[in-house]
Amino acid sequence: MIPFTKEKFYQNSSKKTVCLVGQDMHILNPLFFQAVEERNSRALAAMARRQAEAGANALDLNLGPAKKNKSLLAWTVEVLREAVALPLFVASQILSTPDLLARHQGSITVNSVTADPETLATAMEKAGEYGAGLVVLLTKPGQSVFTADDRLLLAAEVLETAASTGFPLARLHLDPLFRPSAQGFPELDPILETLATLPLLSQEKVHTVVALSSASAFLPAAKRSALHQRLLPLLIDAGLDTVILNCNDRSLMEVSRSITKHPKMPSCLAEAALA
Repeated sequence: MIPFTKEKFYQNSSKKTVCLVGQDMHILNPLFFQAVEERNSRALAAMARRQAEAGANALDLNLGPAKKNKSLLAWTVEVLREAVALPLFVASQILSTPDLLARHQGSITVNSVTADPETLATAMEKAGEYGAGLVVLLTKPGQSVFTADDRLLLAAEVLETAASTGFPLARLHLDPLFRPSAQGFPELDPILETLATLPLLSQEKVHTVVALSSASAFLPAAKRSALHQRLLPLLIDAGLDTVILNCNDRSLMEVSRSITKHPKMPSCLAEAALA
């Protein structure tokens, strides 16, 4: 298990501003799937409000890759924005719906694309045209990513592409991606080293994002919350400023409130909206 002493961390760490992104709006969540399939706007809005009330500063939205779900995307976005008016992190299929990006300019972050040089520039140009943010996974086809150096080399390439396309770093989030070990626990050290070193690659702030659920994908459900509670302080202390998490996990949110500041629009999202 990852070594971690909650009391020691809380005593030695000042609170940091972190964007908390609620994870419930995912096609693998049966309640969300049912609400979308039935076009039940009341149930969907209730889910959004519960996450906002629990402390979410933004919502993650993933309807999956099925073509039929693309037609539901606009309806879902409109329902969520009307219900809570929170920024949305939306799966990359939204890049093919420019009218939706234009209608919600400044409030959408595309989550996510890879660092594939053959497609990244185009994604940045599309997102940039409509004032959208962009999450880039520090991986690309044909390349295995294991170490912090692997991730940092890709990060440098992503930052170069952002510079060449004119994509503002204020709207860019880099995801270092967890890799689970054979025991089911994530390989944490490369992630922490990547988060701590990324600021050295740019004079501007480089935003980062991690989905906590990806760190526990191979663990039994009963053990995931405990792992998330241990990971979150370590990740934030290393420099993480955006995290996708289960806002309905009260113990996890208690940890979050103890170590982070939650303004109505966290700095990483406010900068994106103004860039």
